[in-house]
Amino acid sequence: MKTGGKAFYDYYWKDQAALSCDEKCRLHFILSELDTVARREAKAAATLGARLVKPGPKPGLTMADVGCGRGWLTDALSHFGRAVGFDQSTVEAARRYPHLRFVECDVLDLKGAPAPGKRASTEPRRTQPPQSQETRPGQSSHEPPRGREPRREEDDVPGLFDLAVSSEVIEHVRKEDQPILAESISKILREDGTLILTTPNRPVVDRVVSALGLQDELQPVEDWLDAGALSRLLQSHFEVLKLTTLMFFPVWVRRIGPLSRIYRILYESWGAHKAIDPLLGPTLRGLYLGVVARKRATLPLHAGGGSAGGAGAGAGASTKGAARRATAD
Repeated sequence: MKTGGKAFYDYYWKDQAALSCDEKCRLHFILSELDTVARREAKAAATLGARLVKPGPKPGLTMADVGCGRGWLTDALSHFGRAVGFDQSTVEAARRYPHLRFVECDVLDLKGAPAPGKRASTEPRRTQPPQSQETRPGQSSHEPPRGREPRREEDDVPGLFDLAVSSEVIEHVRKEDQPILAESISKILREDGTLILTTPNRPVVDRVVSALGLQDELQPVEDWLDAGALSRLLQSHFEVLKLTTLMFFPVWVRRIGPLSRIYRILYESWGAHKAIDPLLGPTLRGLYLGVVARKRATLPLHAGGGSAGGAGAGAGASTKGAARRATAD
């Protein structure tokens, strides 16, 4: 993963403690959409004549937290099913949440992630290094993290998870690698699996960073996306079901210390974001983009690409007007 590197994030996550106002806002969006996904699946199961499932997150839901950072989102997801966190640096996450599963890996190559029922070993390697440096077809050439067992070919289980969540990750991957991340996530989702993603909204965050002089607080890679670019990026592997924005915190409010603190109390502690974000989200003027997308069905070669292409065109058309508004702001 071409970012600040494992050493940087091993240190970086240690300084992050309680959830910020922004993180709580994004968490509310993710859990709300998670509940919607679970209700939709329960309704589909009932329609097919399966046993009626009580609405709400189901215990068997398998979830991947892609780019889990210090692990707080993996912890939140674990209350609704089986959650696994993936990141190039999981030291701090494993320290804070030792009861949860974390896999230290390159998120651009998630296909070899262990199944939810398996824990990534933290025991020192006991195997001898291979005599040949050649790799077999389908086998990753990346060196596994030191001090951990190398991932085995039998652990490569694509189509494993019902849901993938990636919050504030894609912008920390270089632009040329962002499509690879989208493909990597799609490969660990089952057919019709769901992706919930949040990332800074480029037109808005550009203004905020510039106006408030926050350049020194940025991470090594910050390749932000606007709504149109994100929609196009996902189209190859996902059908975008929802594209909105969240976290409305005007720059002029942030500049006035006392007013900024009052606004945060109203927005965070009193839960004003629960009413404001759904109301203003479609304007695409929030600080963060929020996306819900469904993995595209894999078509057999003889079927041609017509259906997938048609779906992609539909998904692009549904967000084209909103994307123009965001870019114009």
